[in-house]
Amino acid sequence: MKIPIVNVGPGGKMNVEEDLAASIDKLASMSEKAASFGVTLCVKAHVGNAIHNTPTTLRAMDAIPSPAFGIDMDPSHIHRAGEQAEEALPAVLNRVKHIHIRDCLGKEQGPGPIELQACGRGDIDLYGYCKAMVDGGYDGPVVLEVIGASPEHSLAQVSIVAAESYGYLNAILKNLGAR
Repeated sequence: MKIPIVNVGPGGKMNVEEDLAASIDKLASMSEKAASFGVTLCVKAHVGNAIHNTPTTLRAMDAIPSPAFGIDMDPSHIHRAGEQAEEALPAVLNRVKHIHIRDCLGKEQGPGPIELQACGRGDIDLYGYCKAMVDGGYDGPVVLEVIGASPEHSLAQVSIVAAESYGYLNAILKNLGAR
């Protein structure tokens, strides 16, 4: 099918040790199945879930040696976990196979309105994050993820978020010599 990466959520509840252990066990098992199909299974730290920050991501990385297991790094979840995404990225970059990217204001549970998820409109140091990505040699996919678009949003509104994000990230990458 030519699907190289499948991203999954970690499940479980934040700060429940049994949930973290169960999530890691399930991810290890699923990674072995993914390997048999030539697929890499990625998980991202997700606010409120068992794997929710860099320390829990590192625990999963240490426990799952399979090359078919990787990290989907989303700076908005790391930011909302109280970390600096640009400082967290180097710690996990050797296993990052996919990046979801968006901006957000504040550290609330959700990322906020779609307009404020456009890269450059929020509180995340996306320049620093991209610099860490480039300095670390990451060359995998970077995908804009915007949560909360609905039928009430026009095609123009969602296109503006995408275009603004592309322009912002492209300017950063050009400045860093990565384009």
